[in-house]
Amino acid sequence: MANILQSHIQRTLDKLDSNGLKRFKDELGKTKIDEQQISTGKLQDARNNAEVAGLLFSHFHNRAGEVVISVLKTINKTDLATELEGICRTLPKPPTSPPPADCVII
Repeated sequence: MANILQSHIQRTLDKLDSNGLKRFKDELGKTKIDEQQISTGKLQDARNNAEVAGLLFSHFHNRAGEVVISVLKTINKTDLATELEGICRTLPKPPTSPPPADCVII
């Protein structure tokens, strides 16, 4: 699921013009979820949108889509946020926790 969502996030970022991408990175650098935050330096060093999407997943894991949607709304790119929300609804949900060790899955 992560690879699929990461691809959708990258495609969403590809739709931003250079100014929109700068605003996205600036706002993303201020975003903190569960004590995780991407440093401004790492965001500036990202050479392309694939690297930005990779940073999102390495820091926010399964919440990366939620973070992107929130940042897009903050920078008034609600059309892209709504589009990504629709995509996220169609993707399978990640497991919330592994089954107990004594649970046998057949």
